[in-house]
Amino acid sequence: MEHLTESQVKRLLDAMEQREAELRDQVSGERERAMEMYAQLEGVAGDEADQALTKIRAGIENELIDRHVRELAALEAARGRVAEGTFGACVECGDPIGFGRLKAYPSAPRCADCQTLREKTFAGTP
Repeated sequence: MEHLTESQVKRLLDAMEQREAELRDQVSGERERAMEMYAQLEGVAGDEADQALTKIRAGIENELIDRHVRELAALEAARGRVAEGTFGACVECGDPIGFGRLKAYPSAPRCADCQTLREKTFAGTP
C-alpha cells in the first residue's frame, strides 16, 4: 500500500462504501421483483408462453442478484486487504496496482497485466 497515499486510500474506501450501498439497494429491489415474478407463476400467469417468459425474467433477476453478491464479496475482500496492509498490491505478482485502475475498480485484486493473463488463461472456463 506504500504507493498509495492516505488520501487515495480514503477516496477508494469511500467509493467502495458508496458502491456497497448501491449494490445492497439493487439486490433488495431485484429480490422483490423476482419474488413478484415467482408469485405470478403460482397464480394465474396466462398461457404457457407467459409463464415461460416470467420464468426467464425471474432467472435473469436471480442472476443479477448473484452478480451483485459476488461484487459485494469482492469489495469485502478489498476491505480485508486494506486492514492487512496489502491493498493495492497485486495478489499474483505483488506489484502495485495503479491508482487509475483502483479508481475504476476499487476491489481489483490484480494488476492489469496479471488480470489480462488470468482472463486469457481462463477464457471460456466456467
